[in-house]
Amino acid sequence: VIREYGLKSNGHMKMHQISGIVPGVMAQTGMETLEIVRGVVSETKPDLVIAVDALAARSTTRLNRTIQITDTGITPGSGVGNHRKALDRRTLGVPVIAVGVPLVVYASTIASDALCALGEGEVEEERIAACVERVVSEKLGEMIVTPRDVDALVERMAGVLADGINQALHPSLSSSEIAQLMAQ
Repeated sequence: VIREYGLKSNGHMKMHQISGIVPGVMAQTGMETLEIVRGVVSETKPDLVIAVDALAARSTTRLNRTIQITDTGITPGSGVGNHRKALDRRTLGVPVIAVGVPLVVYASTIASDALCALGEGEVEEERIAACVERVVSEKLGEMIVTPRDVDALVERMAGVLADGINQALHPSLSSSEIAQLMAQ
């Protein structure tokens, strides 16, 4: 949740007022994420919302290795079939930048990636993926898998995202100045 304001330091440094919340998931709070964020937006009147969430990867090679950024918002839970209400300009009344990091993958994706690697292009990857998804879903149900060191991966990626967001919002600050602010 971001609002611009002028802060004079060293003559003319402009900074943004930033608020951060961790709304949790509906199972923890009993509330839709949209309801929580909409309440904060209503009270604070931000210029912009940056929503960060985990994503389901379509390939094991993307797990914790890519960052998706969009200005169209995000629908929490949609990657794992648990569709919640969207966080976007229409629902919040302000622009929403969505930042997502793939941290989970379907078991069928793992099996499909493994079979495609064995075939090395001999068999059409889409056909393998469809077949594996059908078989795995029928036999095991839709299993969602995360790396065993997910907590360390999340912590590391949180640092990367925090640095990137801070550099984008405070371009007049050096990396060392941002690090000093983060340490406070």
